[in-house]
Amino acid sequence: MEEKGIAPLVAAVALVAALGSATAVPVAASVANVDPDHPLYPLKKVGERMRGLSAEEQMKLRWAEYRRMVEKGKGLQYQSVLKEFVDKLNSVAPSDAPAKQEVVRWMQEQLPGIGEAQLKLAEQAAPQLREEVRRQLACWRENRDLELLRAWLTCLRGRLGENYRRADELFENLCTKIRVQREMGLAENRLSQRLAELEGAFAELKSRVEAALAAAPQGPGRAAAERLYRLALEEASLALQAESRGLLGRAVGLETAAVAHLRDAERILEHGREWEEVLTRALPPLPPV
Repeated sequence: MEEKGIAPLVAAVALVAALGSATAVPVAASVANVDPDHPLYPLKKVGERMRGLSAEEQMKLRWAEYRRMVEKGKGLQYQSVLKEFVDKLNSVAPSDAPAKQEVVRWMQEQLPGIGEAQLKLAEQAAPQLREEVRRQLACWRENRDLELLRAWLTCLRGRLGENYRRADELFENLCTKIRVQREMGLAENRLSQRLAELEGAFAELKSRVEAALAAAPQGPGRAAAERLYRLALEEASLALQAESRGLLGRAVGLETAAVAHLRDAERILEHGREWEEVLTRALPPLPPV
């Protein structure tokens, strides 16, 4: 065992000895902050509840843990940690109300790591795409364009099988959440104006995406864009329902998500042929189901 892995266990054992109680074991595992691939990890989570950690504190712990799993090359293996992080985030920052400012700031601070984790996960799922992933990573570090990154990863999703797809859908949820909270923070004092702006953007994007879909050849890129287009229509419909009930905050959040998904679809249709050529050269076709 590595030296850095021994220190938390020494601290845990010392705490158990000091407290002299079986209930100290989960607390000790929690204090030791062991990783999800450690045998004491289930006890760590019990210890978190015993210590009374808030949902926000647990959310931050899960994200730190998942990033370490990605760095260890185990991101696909420990998707349950990513799912718990996203679930905690959804409870702390619901889609129909602005989150606390400190949570929004924390989410923005994590953005560089969120982008890099997604790209490293793609590399782990398809090592043969290493050079292409590294080019995308350089672009991400330069421009922090979340929409372009999500469009590329969504186009990739269909080529890497079910295991990668589940993880990428969680990241899609996470990135949409960040966009929604960012927009809601800006729009909180001018919701009606912002909703009208978003509805206009949606109508314009919808027309462009429909035209691009009509001209696009069949393939993974078009299929990914169609999925996002349908999702955007559903969200726009829900936004109208929320607006009719006077829930402007919820309407802005849903319309923001709809616009974001249409933009992702447009990016895929713009770059789909180029990306599909790269993926076709690098990856064998998936076997028939």
